[in-house]
Amino acid sequence: MDTTKSQEANNALQEEIRVLEQKLEQKKQEAGDANKEKPEKEIFREVLKEHVESVRTPSASTPSFPASAVPLQPVLKSDDKAKAAQDEEIRALVELALAKSVEYAVRLAEKESPYLLDELHDHLADEYYDKLVQLRKINTF
Repeated sequence: MDTTKSQEANNALQEEIRVLEQKLEQKKQEAGDANKEKPEKEIFREVLKEHVESVRTPSASTPSFPASAVPLQPVLKSDDKAKAAQDEEIRALVELALAKSVEYAVRLAEKESPYLLDELHDHLADEYYDKLVQLRKINTF
């Protein structure tokens, strides 16, 4: 059973990567010469932002954020322990995005707070792209 779930998660991740690669190629072709000056990573940032927004679209199956819950707040730089804990949470979400899907990580962050979701997006735009390049799932030329 665990093997089946793992295979399903891998298939979902592969499909999401394929979709992101297609969107990246489409975005590069849409603007033509205008995007030739832009680094691919910057174009990917735009693609990822659009993708995150598309998976945030509320659906009937998405649980609502409880009104009584206190959302995570930005941490002041002077609070090193809290900052380290948030950094660890963001790193874990980035790893989940690579292991399962961006949608899965976005939904978890979304439940926590808008701040965490924003931080996740910023880190995904850099780290997810870099990891995909390392895994040779995106060509950088």
